[in-house]
Amino acid sequence: MLVMFYNLFVSIWRGEDAGESPWKYASTAEWAVGSPPKLENFPGLPSYASGSLEFLDDEEVAERTGKPPGAGVAADGGTASDGGTARNIRAVTAPATPTAAAHETGGEGHASHASFWPFLVSLGGFIAFLGLSGVRTGSPVYVGMAAVGGLATVGSLVGMTRESFHAPEMAIAERWPFEGVEKMKLGMWTFLASDVVLFGGFIGSYAFVRVAYGWSDWHHDLIPAEHVTMPGLINTYLLLTSSFLVVLAMVAAKREWRGATTASLAGTFALGVGFLVNKGIEWNHLFHIHSEMFPNGWTLSTNIGSSTFYLTTGLHGAHVVVGLVICGYMTIRAWNGAYQGDDKPIEYFGLYWHFVDIVWLFLFPLFYIL
Repeated sequence: MLVMFYNLFVSIWRGEDAGESPWKYASTAEWAVGSPPKLENFPGLPSYASGSLEFLDDEEVAERTGKPPGAGVAADGGTASDGGTARNIRAVTAPATPTAAAHETGGEGHASHASFWPFLVSLGGFIAFLGLSGVRTGSPVYVGMAAVGGLATVGSLVGMTRESFHAPEMAIAERWPFEGVEKMKLGMWTFLASDVVLFGGFIGSYAFVRVAYGWSDWHHDLIPAEHVTMPGLINTYLLLTSSFLVVLAMVAAKREWRGATTASLAGTFALGVGFLVNKGIEWNHLFHIHSEMFPNGWTLSTNIGSSTFYLTTGLHGAHVVVGLVICGYMTIRAWNGAYQGDDKPIEYFGLYWHFVDIVWLFLFPLFYIL
């Protein structure tokens, strides 16, 4: 670390200033813009179709897409119809150092995409986690920092969701199998794929440890007899019913039934809260078990069985909390007349909520039946 900082500070005062692209053989897009980059930093539509980076003008895009040149190509790859500034820009081919003219066109006529909300989210998160790091000491300073940081983070996330943003549709970027998928839906599926990896790691590690310990011994020696299947069965019914209500909310929104849309989302929210309440009652019962085998209760650190149970079901519960925040926000908006004739936002939320329910269908048999 000392060597790194020495190199950093010496480089500030010594040597010649580095250009936009100090690398002799750099040919990728990140070296084709200035530093710091301008708002609309490409002089045309970036393309690697020729094997090296080039920026396509109107005529070249029209030749590849079959669209008339009059459609125009904006400096960000958009078209004049979506707010971009149509220009005829000479293609820039740069097999070695593609910095020439990459930022000469500026961003006239474009709405700024800059936002201060991500900074506020990160600042609030920093304060919240700093407070959580010392909240166990009982100090009011740490508790206050955790509360203020948490409120700032949630408020900033809400502000970000309410901020309008438009990204122009790419002219030649659509490729199978994504040409018929909306960007928001593709983003949600990508997020869910990452969540599959997350839960797969937790469930896979649980299965590995249990097999190594002894599958049948795990149930008899680690899980207390009081840990019956009824709490998990009740939660299964609650989540499955809530998923059905999300589908009803989509149908009601498509038919422009405001009251039914609001009621269905409110019902989903209520069932999700019921899930968390039932889970809290179950956990409180397990924490305060007083038996010969567990005189101090069945807590997070009692044994490996309790640790895997609380961590995995707790991770799922955190996903339920996030879903409830979204659902509550959408319920309020539905009450104010949103989503009528447009069920897409509810569909995107439904993808997340159905995924949370499907994960529980794996956790229920693993931790309550097998």
